[in-house]
Amino acid sequence: MTRSLDVATQAAIRDRSRVIPRNFMVVFAKPLAGGEPVPFGFTDFGEDVLVNVLDGETGQTVGHTYYGDSAPIAKMDQIPLKIGLEVNNVQVELNPLHPAVQLMARGHDLRNAKVQIHRGWLSPESMLLVAPPRIRFLGQVNGAPERTAAVGGQSVRILRLVSHTRELTRTNPAKRSDETQRLRGGDRFRRYSGVAGLWRRTIWWGEKGGD
Repeated sequence: MTRSLDVATQAAIRDRSRVIPRNFMVVFAKPLAGGEPVPFGFTDFGEDVLVNVLDGETGQTVGHTYYGDSAPIAKMDQIPLKIGLEVNNVQVELNPLHPAVQLMARGHDLRNAKVQIHRGWLSPESMLLVAPPRIRFLGQVNGAPERTAAVGGQSVRILRLVSHTRELTRTNPAKRSDETQRLRGGDRFRRYSGVAGLWRRTIWWGEKGGD
């Protein structure tokens, strides 16, 4: 994937002595009572912020509220930039005591919830974003267990994420059925696909059978 970065972001990345990255994650979780997915934003910015980001699916600028006060993100895996269709797995540890994390995990369905993680760069002088954060990870939740720590430890809500490229590895069994094939003008190519494996007699092609 070729990424076109704005001049301000390029300058922030090139100044290796003063690189200050920040992550912005938004999870689109469905309410347990039903309805459209609700965005829950979290950041390591250090405070609650309303930030415009470049949407990973549409490329349009959209605004989300990201919770950063009280450190909702305890830990996040490094997210490498890769070219190709390789499936990426990322793990994010959230503070389960954070009110927004509790609301998301207990009042919403996280199964296969869409996730976008953006990365922005801060100006060392103003500590403000130099440009709208760019997409770093696009995928979905593949598990969200809560790990309870021993006495004196810190429990965490773990989000196991898988990149959207996994969808390209899924197969549709309907494409291999006789019922679906018949919808294509009565095509019966797979007429016996469900029972052919049970046949025991030898099928001879192009020659007289041995019996």
